[in-house]
Amino acid sequence: MKNSKGTPMPKTLTAMLMVACMLVLPACKDDGSSGSSDKTQSPAPTLPSQPSKPGTPQILANRYSPANGCYTLATSNGFVAASPHNERYGATGEANGSTPFYLRPTALGSYLLMSGFQRNPGGMGDFGLLGISDPAGELLDDTGNFVGEISYLVAGLGDTTNLVLDPIAPLGGLLRELGESLEEAGNRTGDITVAPALAMVHAPSDLAVWRLNPTGDNRFSLASEVTGLLLGVEDGNLTLTSPSLADASNEFRLIPAQGCDSYPEAELNVEMLSNTGPAIYLKEVERFRKVPGIDKDDVFGFVDTHSHISAYEFIGGRVNYGAPFHRFGVTHALEDCEAVHGPWGATGFVELATSGIGLHDTQGWPGFNDWPRHNSLQHHQSYYRWLERAHLSGMKILVNHLVHNEVLCRINPQKKNDCDPMEAILLQIQRMYEMQDYIDAQHGGPGLGWFRIVTSAGQAREAIADGHLAVVLGIEMSKVFRCGEFLGVAECTREDIVERLDQLYRLGVRNIFPVHKFDNAFGGHLPDLSSGVGIGAILYGGNLLETGHPIEFESCPEEVEYAGYEPDQNPSLQPFGLIDQLLFQIDYVGDRFPETPEEMAALDPRRGTDQHCNQRGLSNLGDFLIQELIKRKMMIETDHISRKAAARILALTKPLNYPVINSHGGWGGTEALRDRIAAQGGISASFGSTRGNWVDKLTRDGNRPRSAEFKVGPFGGAGFASDVNGIAQLASNPGSPSDEMSLYPFTSVDGRVQFHKQRTGDREFGLYDGRGVAHYGLYPDQIEDMIRHSDRSPEQIDDAVNQLFTSAEAYLRMWERIENAPQ
Repeated sequence: MKNSKGTPMPKTLTAMLMVACMLVLPACKDDGSSGSSDKTQSPAPTLPSQPSKPGTPQILANRYSPANGCYTLATSNGFVAASPHNERYGATGEANGSTPFYLRPTALGSYLLMSGFQRNPGGMGDFGLLGISDPAGELLDDTGNFVGEISYLVAGLGDTTNLVLDPIAPLGGLLRELGESLEEAGNRTGDITVAPALAMVHAPSDLAVWRLNPTGDNRFSLASEVTGLLLGVEDGNLTLTSPSLADASNEFRLIPAQGCDSYPEAELNVEMLSNTGPAIYLKEVERFRKVPGIDKDDVFGFVDTHSHISAYEFIGGRVNYGAPFHRFGVTHALEDCEAVHGPWGATGFVELATSGIGLHDTQGWPGFNDWPRHNSLQHHQSYYRWLERAHLSGMKILVNHLVHNEVLCRINPQKKNDCDPMEAILLQIQRMYEMQDYIDAQHGGPGLGWFRIVTSAGQAREAIADGHLAVVLGIEMSKVFRCGEFLGVAECTREDIVERLDQLYRLGVRNIFPVHKFDNAFGGHLPDLSSGVGIGAILYGGNLLETGHPIEFESCPEEVEYAGYEPDQNPSLQPFGLIDQLLFQIDYVGDRFPETPEEMAALDPRRGTDQHCNQRGLSNLGDFLIQELIKRKMMIETDHISRKAAARILALTKPLNYPVINSHGGWGGTEALRDRIAAQGGISASFGSTRGNWVDKLTRDGNRPRSAEFKVGPFGGAGFASDVNGIAQLASNPGSPSDEMSLYPFTSVDGRVQFHKQRTGDREFGLYDGRGVAHYGLYPDQIEDMIRHSDRSPEQIDDAVNQLFTSAEAYLRMWERIENAPQ
């Protein structure tokens, strides 16, 4: 290594200076999960316009505004230039010899500097990125995360790069000792030919990430994310320099350029037909302009009342493969599920137990040969670009339920995350804010992305008015606030509930399921009555492990409704009821197995489970929780809770005119119970479906009995639940390939966006290849398919569309009623 004058330094001093430098370098970034389109049909992020003439100086608003732009990098000593033949980058004094770089954000203010990208069909793609190489494979893992020792890295760089470190440091005895150890480590590094260097690297990694920081006068420094050292140009070479020694050679001007390859990304495949973008208000859309009772500020669009886009971290984080975003983009977010599910998916036990696809080709990007598909439940289906496509079709509100189940996590052998309920939810909250920041980064800075987490109806209206998607955070987990029960004994106190509820409220959570899948300290759950060996049997066993007791059934024909004022919500099991309980258990467990052969049906003791109810209602702690949620004006979800407990919640909230939510279909109980929710001013939504069946669901939910004050004009509004990534299938589609010719291209309901067939990598995704709604980006297609191919009357279809696209306004009004309700 040489000092700034080019004089060799003694090795011991070199090592000591490296350690001194390391004490002031930023810490290594941890492994946080985190688009320009390949087609001009996909709108680019909203970014500051670049001068029409390349090479013209441009004043950048801040360090975020170069996102997804093409620039050359210039310092007072020259321009950065690529040398592909030796896979290096150097410097040139001539602007016409400089290399244009595509600046792809990995986070707010951090970038990959890409000088090229080439990909043949079927190939992963070859990047040209300015970064630090790892020729021996000891610094990075297979996904590009830095896993080495920074001291080794800097020692290796000292042998291969123009490295300039600060000689002024408080070198006490401890540092000398560390310096000698580092010298020895550096020598060992050299023995095994680990020679990291500034180079052209061919895959995104932490060692190719640079933080862009303003230095004044529209100039910026580029700091290595891992080492903190500053990129510079000196004597025709690239250098790395300690921040304390930075000078003009480390200050870059970003000059707009042309000729950059686009960064690989999932495409939107849309064309904007209006300069103003998608419609925001109902009065902007032809079909609603003359409808009486609709105001000019009533929002146009639909709500997904129930989704799980953060579920890639649930049940230990190694069940649902993929992610809604990744700092390195789609090539890493949706690469190959073998990392979680094993070869051919053979060790993805939850996937095999809950999905219908069995063994499968694990490759994702770029071929997606077997996944995603509507019934591949443990492959991520809500990548952020797919969500954006749905947003452009009119989705205005997305409710993301943070989801977890501690028992399933603990018995799952495939996990990397903490199974503790609160820790699992806090991690998912963190991921959602990271996702918001990541999307902001793609669009030029904080607040500029289309994905906005909101904590009030007013914030949601503001976000929608700005053209954004309003995202609501909710919680759906079996042991909410760690409040389980074992043999009837609660595992939390009122003080625990208040403390944990306040913590989650501060983090932006506004929607809560008191009970989910298992009995807990707040009440009984709604049993899964699906037949066959599948998730129902798994949940039955899980409830037994979690609570120490089986589901305590009672008979409850559908026409019998609880009022909510029953004197004993949780009666003790009487001795004479033990035989009845045994028969209930035989019915439930037996119904999980195949049907009896017809010739032996008369001897089968099973009688089905449709008339079975959980006899546990809302506990005293459950009553307390509901009161605390009302105090904080939070949304209360009644799905997955026993029919008796749901009726009790309605009884507690009705005197306050406080609406509640049935967000995903039959999990809200009987149709009569769902009608009561709607009549109280709440939301009742069903699963997204197909053609005539979807028309029926939308018209039924939108026309449930409710007073005029709860309607948007004449419409009750009916959103839908995708339940995406929630161990639930997305909608299938019965269409044939011949339907495809008549579907594409189609125009959105507001008439402002034209949609073409969606492409990600080499795969064109449509509805008619047996995959149905394979991912979230196909909901616009499914809506159009419903309009064109339903066998319902034109009047019914028209009503279904109206109910769907008034559902966002209906949801906002429901939220406002909650905020205005008395305590």
